[in-house]
Amino acid sequence: MLSHAFVLLFYITNAIALWPKPVEFSTGSEVLWLDPAVKVILRCNGEDAILTSQSPGFGEIPISAFMSIAFQFGQNVLTRFQGFTWQRRFEESKEALTEASIVQGAVHEAIKSIRDTRYVPWKLHGRHSTFEPDVTAERHHLSMLQIQQSYCPDAESFDPVTFFAADESYDIVIDNATATIQTNGTIGILWALQTFQQLFYAHSSHSGSYLPNVPMRIVDRPKWRHRGLSIDIARNPFLPSDLIRTIDAMARTKMNRLHIHATDSQSWPLEIPSLPDLARKGAYQPHLVWTAHDLNEIQVHGASRGISVFVEIDMPGHTASVAHAYPELVAAYNELDWSTFAAEPLSGQLKLNSSLVFAFVSTLLMDILPRTGRYTSLYHIGGDEVNRAAYLLDETVASDDPQVLQPLLQIFFDHVVSIAYQHGFQPIVWEEMLLDWNLTLPWVKLGGNRTVSTLVQVWRNSERIEEVLKKGHRAIFGDYHHWYLDCGFGGFLNPYPAGKSPVGVPYNTSGGHPSKLKKPYLDYCNPFHNWRDMYTYDPLANISPDLVDNVEGGEVLMWSEQTDSIDLDSKLWPRVAAAAEVLWTGVRDETMLEDASRRLGEWREREVTDFQTAVSPVHMTWCLMEGGCNL
Repeated sequence: MLSHAFVLLFYITNAIALWPKPVEFSTGSEVLWLDPAVKVILRCNGEDAILTSQSPGFGEIPISAFMSIAFQFGQNVLTRFQGFTWQRRFEESKEALTEASIVQGAVHEAIKSIRDTRYVPWKLHGRHSTFEPDVTAERHHLSMLQIQQSYCPDAESFDPVTFFAADESYDIVIDNATATIQTNGTIGILWALQTFQQLFYAHSSHSGSYLPNVPMRIVDRPKWRHRGLSIDIARNPFLPSDLIRTIDAMARTKMNRLHIHATDSQSWPLEIPSLPDLARKGAYQPHLVWTAHDLNEIQVHGASRGISVFVEIDMPGHTASVAHAYPELVAAYNELDWSTFAAEPLSGQLKLNSSLVFAFVSTLLMDILPRTGRYTSLYHIGGDEVNRAAYLLDETVASDDPQVLQPLLQIFFDHVVSIAYQHGFQPIVWEEMLLDWNLTLPWVKLGGNRTVSTLVQVWRNSERIEEVLKKGHRAIFGDYHHWYLDCGFGGFLNPYPAGKSPVGVPYNTSGGHPSKLKKPYLDYCNPFHNWRDMYTYDPLANISPDLVDNVEGGEVLMWSEQTDSIDLDSKLWPRVAAAAEVLWTGVRDETMLEDASRRLGEWREREVTDFQTAVSPVHMTWCLMEGGCNL
């Protein structure tokens, strides 16, 4: 590590603004320009591998051809040195997903992004001010990026357990003509490169990319391991490309978990090859089916960006769409008085004491788990909003008594959890199964001395988090009062046209009850949760300090009753980025909002300029230019 005297600068008006905020960030006042032929070297186990030596024009070459050229250049120069078999394994593995291919792809993307950036940060400086380096002055170039890793990335395989559990910390030092990244794990390289890209700006003269504030050092590591976004793709249609685009933006904020709520009562868009009628009959339209290949591509893309993409097939509730293919498995399907039998239309739950249901669940999980397990070790079982009244219409149960239902739910979840453990998965379950139904969620020892328990996702409040922790389980937070992205847009239900309910609503009545919906037709979780509210959410509030170490992290959630492909980006961003800093850096507070406004505002401008993401504005331009707007 290069030795320099650095001055720690937590916030300087004209300093580079990183998002999420690193643990330590120190800068100088010199300028480096990106060398068009910057050389990138990965150093590990006493070997050096040239990952890229990029010059203008290479950006037009397909990535596969570029990687071959870069490799041949490095091989021709370095094969005379003994012990360079690792570089050959890089070439052999480039067609498959391996840690080596992930590193090489990330380096290529980072250098290309820096070289091609169009982001000129004029909004972060006073009106008509001079903030760019003099293009006529002598230039000093950054000509080398050295990546020093404590071990070589695996060039032959990809293990999601070890990859995503690796050390995510990194250290960046930039001085003279060299930048050095030090990290212990491959995933630390990915996060370091994301930070590295944020250090550069385009010059308005179109004469290259430059890095101000050299010498520089950044020391960084995450607060929580699980930094997630959940997206519901079942209630309204989404395309696989929507999630590919979202994954890229997530990576730029160092989020590392994408939770796909893949099926629900309204539709079953996910292909299950062993049960083809599920999507064939349960999707809204044939062209809206997500194939097994689509899911595989999304998971591969996620892994290449450091994001574990995992699926939730919610059960036994939220399963009415199963009835389109297998009506014999579902109780209380599409009842007229849906609000008695479900949280929202339409009603229907898997029967709870049916051998046919157990066979169906086994077939389903034995299909999807081996496929998704190549790229993630997480599987979300579901378990929220199980409706007791629905089991009055389940001939295998015919009761809504919790004393009858609880042991049946225990048997059901034991069955699902055992299959998940059998395939080496870390299961996740919604809080109701543990806290409302008092199910036993066992600890299981898997291969490689890996012991896991079911993770519990809490969506209500901090008191519920503490309850989970006191029961000895690890928790994922995401309070709907703060971190639900669908709140504040109004309800999606209409009052009865006549103002009163029809016959049979409520259940077993003659109707005539007044509609429950009144102006201004607010949703249950209003108001709208703006980025400042999400940023200052404290998930650890009122939790005993001796329990907080068992908080695994959190998720911000997008339910899709009123969201689809068209408005997804603007509803996600910048609010997801605000949550991302909480998850990466730790709990924020109101004193940090002014600093956050500038840094998040800069992240937004770079995002819309270089990546065309439809991010809603963070601040009025005048406020950004003048240093803030406070009251």
